[in-house]
Amino acid sequence: MEKAVTFDPSGLGLPVEIGLIDKELGKLWESSDDTKTRASLINFVIHTGDPSSLKADTEIISTIAAKHACRAILIFSNPSAPAPAAQAWINAHCHQTGKGERQLCSEQITFRLDGESANALPNIVFSHLDTDLPLCLWWQGDLPEPLDETLWSWVDRLIYDSAKWSRPVHQLHLVRHLTVGSGKGTVLCDLNWTRLQPWRYALASLFDHSAAFPKLNQIDSINVELGNGSRISAMLLLGWFASQLNWTAANSGESQSLFRGRQGEGRPLDEFLSPDNRKISFAITESQNQERNAVLIRCGDSEFELSHAANAEFFEARIHIPETIDSRQILPFPRRNTTDTLLAELSRAGRHPLYTKSLEKILPLLRR
Repeated sequence: MEKAVTFDPSGLGLPVEIGLIDKELGKLWESSDDTKTRASLINFVIHTGDPSSLKADTEIISTIAAKHACRAILIFSNPSAPAPAAQAWINAHCHQTGKGERQLCSEQITFRLDGESANALPNIVFSHLDTDLPLCLWWQGDLPEPLDETLWSWVDRLIYDSAKWSRPVHQLHLVRHLTVGSGKGTVLCDLNWTRLQPWRYALASLFDHSAAFPKLNQIDSINVELGNGSRISAMLLLGWFASQLNWTAANSGESQSLFRGRQGEGRPLDEFLSPDNRKISFAITESQNQERNAVLIRCGDSEFELSHAANAEFFEARIHIPETIDSRQILPFPRRNTTDTLLAELSRAGRHPLYTKSLEKILPLLRR
């Protein structure tokens, strides 16, 4: 039996007929005073299958509109609904500019697509875009299959969160197709990768000391300890190491062999190969302390460790190089919510070459 969907339209704006959206938007601006100016620099589309996220998504759009004037389209799609139906709402987000009374306003159009109406998603998007402006699509949850080539061919920047995927291995192959197989080269923006930026920066800083830097070419093993993190995040971090140090996968064993049990028993380590054919073992373990994530790097007798406790405002870093360095220090951990992470992505220009290189390093290790 189909589970009832709780849908709260409050906060979405004025309900309108889909065929009259442009006309009603025109009326909306005609009724506004001279201090408000409509502006749009990008098309920002959010697709969700979770009706409970609509309020939060609308708040995110409002915050983003203050920094990036846009035509925002929020789509709730429920293809499993028993009967086809389509509804729409319009709204405006206005923010003051400078010290005067002038306000820049961004439009938001929200759609609810039930049943077979969900198949009209590409037409809904195309017919309500601001012409000639870039299209940034934030797809919440797993990407659909089969991929609609018509829809994806329009997308300039695809935003997603690999930490929220139910089948991350399969989904990574899908997004790779969007950049390689489709021919367009859609820019991939993984919020999971963006959240790892403090980790990448802090790990790199462990090797800033003149005595530590040569150890980069002597790494023997890396262990990523998961507490409150996701396993795909750990894999992306390993891919970053491999891409930066030019490692290659030594084998392509089943993905389950990458993840050891709580005590690390019964699962072999996997390996990378360095350019000089040294073996670098790695493992992802589940921490007994569910409130802590950590990375331990061994280089012979030397150790480099970075850890972070849940909700802490800092990293704890430890460096041990026999007879040279034995230190502990605190490093800042900048905290970002989803809106901050999105703003960081939308403020970027160009591609994420390091992310795609890291993906190429770990995909051989992730057999379906």
